[in-house]
Amino acid sequence: MSRTFKAFSMNPKVQFPTQFPGAKDGASGHPQGPRLHPWMGPWFVPLSALWYAILATRHALYNWGLLRSERSLIPTLVVGNMELGGTGKTPHVMDLANRLEARLGEGRVGILSRGYGRRSASSFAWVADATGWTDVGDEPWMMQAHTPTIPVAVCTDRLAGLRKMRHDKPELKVVVLDDGLQHRKLRPHASVALVSRAVPRLGLGSLVPAGPWRDLPRRLFQADAIVATQRGVDLGPNEKTMGATTVVLEPLKRLHGMQDEAGPALLVTGIANPQRLVRSLGGHDVAGVAHYPDHHAFSEADVLAWRQWGETHGIRALLVCSKDAVRLKPLLDKLPGWTCWEAPMGLRWNDEARLNAWLDSWARSLP
Repeated sequence: MSRTFKAFSMNPKVQFPTQFPGAKDGASGHPQGPRLHPWMGPWFVPLSALWYAILATRHALYNWGLLRSERSLIPTLVVGNMELGGTGKTPHVMDLANRLEARLGEGRVGILSRGYGRRSASSFAWVADATGWTDVGDEPWMMQAHTPTIPVAVCTDRLAGLRKMRHDKPELKVVVLDDGLQHRKLRPHASVALVSRAVPRLGLGSLVPAGPWRDLPRRLFQADAIVATQRGVDLGPNEKTMGATTVVLEPLKRLHGMQDEAGPALLVTGIANPQRLVRSLGGHDVAGVAHYPDHHAFSEADVLAWRQWGETHGIRALLVCSKDAVRLKPLLDKLPGWTCWEAPMGLRWNDEARLNAWLDSWARSLP
């Protein structure tokens, strides 16, 4: 079925080619933060109450010392959130790791990730030794590509992973963990909590599955630093607040094809919160958007659907973010005559002086 798609604009909203198999119907450029998942709602409050009791009991057992927390021998900075995905952990991890490397020196900072979506979920692996992204996960592979002087490793067991990193690279002075605020077995040396929405007072009806919070909202303020990742999130007067960050679009990179300039393109996303990317592309001619689930494994069938849509609408360009580019690169030869552009995303801190002061103080305290 032929459909006409308007060029990208914030008003009216982007139209989404939902005829693509596996694509989702949601996502817009709405500026007020990520939407709830469609299956969430107040009818799940009884289940959320049960989850609240489980979380409260678990945290109490750790706080009372009945369950053991261990601090690794190598200093750690955990970057995480209390919500379901989409708060931008990965760009914050890379940004903070780069800032620490500038203070401590090359080869002194590492990154440890769980490696979601990889083939072997339990074993430790250095990303630089992997043969492809499926061995370590798309996000660690992307982080290693964008931070080549910072060794990136993956391991589900954070403590075991940290021990292995220290054994293999004793010169490391600090490891930044991608996610891990809920991993209470590890007691981090410092922690940064990211938040993309207003913090509820009680949180019972905000916990999954009724809402988007996967942990007790009050635990947000137990972190050493708190960062708002969406505009309009008011954290109130709090000495731990590091201000807010804005995702900014960096110059496009041509991944495939011969086209010198980015013309009308099909934007393809497979990330948890595409709204941030959509907002950043306001100056580009986006003819349509296909949003797939987070970590979606793109297939030849997906590429064929894009080609057919492109032939119908006269579009021969693809636009993807850096994480999606990792999973899409092996399929780019299936798009003859197309040009694929990568849209790298960076961070802008609205109170960089405060962040730098906090990092300077913490870096000086490291052994």
